[in-house]
This record gives sequence, C-alpha cells and structure tokens, in this order.
Amino acid sequence: MPKLFNDGTNRQGLIVYGGESSSNYGMVVAEAPAYERPKRKETIFTVPGRNGTILFQEDAWEDVTRSYKVWLAEEQNDSLVEKVDALEAWLNSQNGYTRLEDNFEPDVYRLAYYSGGDEFSNNMTQYGEAKLNFTCRPERFLKSGETAIAVTDGSALTNPTKYASKPLIHIEADNETVSITINGKTITAEVTDYLNIDCDRMDAYRLEAENRNNKISGAFLTIPPGENVITVTGTASLITITPNFFTI
Repeated sequence: MPKLFNDGTNRQGLIVYGGESSSNYGMVVAEAPAYERPKRKETIFTVPGRNGTILFQEDAWEDVTRSYKVWLAEEQNDSLVEKVDALEAWLNSQNGYTRLEDNFEPDVYRLAYYSGGDEFSNNMTQYGEAKLNFTCRPERFLKSGETAIAVTDGSALTNPTKYASKPLIHIEADNETVSITINGKTITAEVTDYLNIDCDRMDAYRLEAENRNNKISGAFLTIPPGENVITVTGTASLITITPNFFTI
C-alpha cells in the first residue's frame, strides 16, 4: 500500500488511485479538497388543489465530485508536457469505479472514476496547474470495515456509523445448507465447499467468474447502526463477514 504521507513533508497533498501514488508522478495536491456531500435521491410530487408537496425519499444518494487542485513542475530529466502525459496515462489506465484515497481523510476510501478532460495551465513550460475531478460513489468507506471478521451463532457485530452497511460474507462448509440472520433478515446458502455473498452487488460466487446466485435464497443482508446479534443455522467450518462500514 503506498504511503499517504510524504516523508519529511508531513501533510503535503497526496492521492492514491488504483493503488498508485501521485508522488510517483511528481504531482502535488496544492490544497485540501472541499467536504463534498451527496444529495439524497428523492422525488417530489405536486397534487392539484392540495397544499404543499408529496415527498418520496429513497435510502440512497447521488454520486459526488471530488476535486483536487494540483500542480506539476518541470524537472531536469522530464519536460512539463512529458510529466502531464505520464500523469494522464496513469489516471486513464483505470476503468470503472476504482479505489481512491488521500491524506486529507486517511481513515476512509472512496470508489471513484476519472473521466479526463481537465486542462493543465502552461506557465512558460516550467510548471502547470489543474483541477482534477473524480466522480465518486456517495459512500466514504471506513478502512476499519475492510477486515473480515469470523462469526458464529450468537456473535455480535457493532456498526459504528448511522448507515446500514452491505457486507461481504464468506462461508466454508462441506455440502451444507447454512442460514445467516441479521436484524430479522435471513439469507440461506447451499454450500458445497465455499461461497462468497456480496450483499452490495447482490451476487453470490465462488471465484469471481463462477456465479452461484442459484445457490442462495432470502434477503441480501445489511448491518444496521449499533449492535447486531448474528444467528447461524447449519454447520459451517468458517463464516467471515467483511462489514464494509461507510458514512456519507
């Protein structure tokens, strides 16, 4: 994992995108980005003759844009245009939502994509400035929620946020039917050796290419805020839950 802090410069701005640091390209984030916050998905209806409006709010949010003001400087062995080209090649090498981190909020990460089209100023070919824009999913995922936690019947799992997370569940069993219940919702899986259930993607699989949605039934689980007691029926040699806690 690349460092989120430059040695000797403490909080000089850095981003890590797709596992690679902006410091590899001589790019410096010139100032802290704004605290962008997503808009809730909602629909407003008006009814003729009725005061006010009817509001329907979803438990979902829109994507946001996270912008970084950055600069690059020409160096002895690299011209400014070469550095800009290398930087753009790095950013454009990722497809789809990709992990994005920075040292301004080091305890969280985002899923983001870079569409390009940003313009670098050209100050006598010596240094250039730009604002890089990343489109991000609304969640700020807690790095503390990335750890797979082994659970058994009666285990408790505490969600420290105000938002219900969508976990990744891993089950190992020898030709068993295993059911897991959290907060009144149950998912049941037929497991021959092992199975992964991604409740965010609503997908069950062994390897990524081995779809096993026909082996599960019930509801994809969420982990509500606060303490949650987990109920397990059936015999499993191992169950782990990666909670994927997030905040908005």
